[in-house]
Amino acid sequence: MERVAAVVTAFRPTPHLLDNVTSLLRQLTTVVVVDDGSGPGFDAVLDAVTGAGGKVLRLESNSGIASALNAGIDLARSSTPVDYIVTVDQDSLLTAEYVQRLVEAAGAAESAGVTPGLVSPARIHGNPVKTAGSKSGIQLGREPIQSGLLIPVSTLDAIGNFWDGLFIDLVDTEYYFRALDAGLPTVLADAEFDHSLGTLVDADILGKGISFGERPLKVRIAASWRYYYIFRNRILVSRRYVKEHPGWVASGVLLDLRHLLFVTMLAPGRAARLRSALRGTIDGLRGKSGKSHTA
Repeated sequence: MERVAAVVTAFRPTPHLLDNVTSLLRQLTTVVVVDDGSGPGFDAVLDAVTGAGGKVLRLESNSGIASALNAGIDLARSSTPVDYIVTVDQDSLLTAEYVQRLVEAAGAAESAGVTPGLVSPARIHGNPVKTAGSKSGIQLGREPIQSGLLIPVSTLDAIGNFWDGLFIDLVDTEYYFRALDAGLPTVLADAEFDHSLGTLVDADILGKGISFGERPLKVRIAASWRYYYIFRNRILVSRRYVKEHPGWVASGVLLDLRHLLFVTMLAPGRAARLRSALRGTIDGLRGKSGKSHTA
């Protein structure tokens, strides 16, 4: 296999992190775990990762997913010669042949004359990802999620690391568009893994639960503080790419507003969520980036 290193971002990890790292070490020789300022109380898990053969980088404070990824990428590249970096969330378990399939997809693209900017699985949790047509017989994708993403080192050299001012949310989307605008599309590989997004809660209206038959209706939400970054970063990223991708900007804003309306109607925590989204919108219009100390 080509030379590949994994960068796993962690925050207050559970022992499940060790299972994920062990799985990666069966496929790769270099696995870097970046602990994003978890603080005391997680030494046992992180020491176990080191004992299993992983490299652990502990950041002093919570700096966000983009900064954690950048720190891990820099450490991996300085530790050993690599051709690719695969980025992984702490709760994402990659299957035994996952990395190999993404590397093979990158090689097939190169052979067909398509230089891949990123390589993404074609399915996540059994669901197909967004596609962007094909080029020279190579299936292309849109807006991949960061976890499970294969990044050629040549892409890092061409467009740099992740935008750390975003902290969290739309970090992967911004990187996708930066690569795309540099002529480096996202290639899809015949691979998949399990990854959960958000939390399912029981829907209610005025404190009364909603059911279909005997089953309660579930609504998928993010933590209230996340809505600050969702709405702030939507504005920051939209400003950067609206000229080249106006359709994406318009649809993204509408989807975020629709989601906020939906969860405001049906999910508890409405006031905190709306306050968070409003503060994010104001800061986005002001051009503010970085970590919010009130989100």
